[in-house]
Amino acid sequence: MHRTIKEAKKTSRPGMSLGKVSGIALLAACMGLAQVTHASETERLMEILVEKGILSAAEADAIRAEARAEPAGEKVELIGAEMGYEPTQPVKDSRPNISAFPFGVQSADGKDIFRIRGRVQMDAAWQDFGDDIQNVARQGHSFPNYGVILRRVRLGALGVFQENWEWQLEVDFAENEVDLANAYLAYLTPHGRLAAGYFKEPFTMEYATSSRYITFMERSTAVDAYKTNREPGLMFETIKPNWYGAIGIFGGGIEYDREVQEGWAIGGRLSVAPYLDGTDFVHLGGSFNYRSNAKNRDTGQLNEVRLRTREGTRAIDARLIGRDDLVAIDNYTRSGLELAAGRGPWWMQTEYVRVDLDIDRDALADALSASNRTDRSSLTQDGWYFQTGYFLTGESKPYRAFSGDFGRLRPNQNFSLQNGGRGALELAFRYSVADSLEHTRVGRGQKLETWTGGLNWYLNPETLIRANVIYLEGERDVFKDDGWVYGLRMQYLF
Repeated sequence: MHRTIKEAKKTSRPGMSLGKVSGIALLAACMGLAQVTHASETERLMEILVEKGILSAAEADAIRAEARAEPAGEKVELIGAEMGYEPTQPVKDSRPNISAFPFGVQSADGKDIFRIRGRVQMDAAWQDFGDDIQNVARQGHSFPNYGVILRRVRLGALGVFQENWEWQLEVDFAENEVDLANAYLAYLTPHGRLAAGYFKEPFTMEYATSSRYITFMERSTAVDAYKTNREPGLMFETIKPNWYGAIGIFGGGIEYDREVQEGWAIGGRLSVAPYLDGTDFVHLGGSFNYRSNAKNRDTGQLNEVRLRTREGTRAIDARLIGRDDLVAIDNYTRSGLELAAGRGPWWMQTEYVRVDLDIDRDALADALSASNRTDRSSLTQDGWYFQTGYFLTGESKPYRAFSGDFGRLRPNQNFSLQNGGRGALELAFRYSVADSLEHTRVGRGQKLETWTGGLNWYLNPETLIRANVIYLEGERDVFKDDGWVYGLRMQYLF
């Protein structure tokens, strides 16, 4: 920062002496020559001017503040930043240009942002299942009564460069393995973004909501069973204040296999907030996904299709829906309907999900014996859920209309023993059912109903303790049995 005596005179108060003005100009010039003058010498000069009465203490503090300030200049307003779109959220600190939550660095003009984020989710669970359910779920192994796992351990980086380009790379280290979660490059436009890479296919509200922000330990039975996957693809999605739309085309898997002719899919999702007033909202939406199945290049054998869910926690690996994969599926179509609403501390959410599967009868005859295969040429598996919650401490569900999902909850008070803060407390309930009784193998279909009660304690925006109690009823061919699951999660986000 360079200031001349003339500039100092312009900023001086009426009645200031020439000596004072000259002193200010001298000090400003010295502070601008940081490459020559050390900070300690500049500060000593400041003290001398105050001691001699040339500057008052208040004037000295004002000059220090001005010296620390960034040079004046117009900053870029990135697309979607005003709506809370995460990659374009500005880093608020001015100098150094670093934000601790989430960790980020931003260029002076705002065109480039780099952030690191992550999550750690540790789960514990106990079960009390009937003998029939244990016999179906064990799959040749002794069935566990309890378990403790690291459900997710993710580390990711994301950001914006040159104002209009967004990127993300995220990996998961759970179970001592490295799995890719997201890897994409996107171009931001005034209407949305065009992304290419590896990410979720757009489908349902609950699947679109990050596992960081879902209400229960796992997604509902219906959504978990029939959801889409992360796949390589090209997708356009909007960034609009009151509605969301996405459409894309996707491949099948990121590992190259020369023996497999990979499948492909086209899918989309549309949602709208017809009522949005502060934290109160009404949400309507729908989604679809058509997938052509992969097959062996040489034999023409179709890949098996896995539509699976567990019993509400991965800490006990009970596969109660989708224990056996579907065979000879030529193509299948997923569809879903969404409704959600919130008013003050109360909220609700419900969805219906359906999968229609077309069977290749010739391939089915090659894969299964006549006594073991269905006589159907198509199958339908479907389910739905209803969940609701209430914040005992007065917070509201953080709905995001621009992406048709839910975001991070920030408690009114962070938990603190020193200050008496209690965090945020949420009570929640969910009913969900998945009906997969129609199966390519006779007698292998299943149906699962779950009733889940939840208590969530948000200690602060980064830390969460989640407790779930689940009662379930499972049905398969000739049996119907029930059981209980008790789950606990500790979650940390950064």
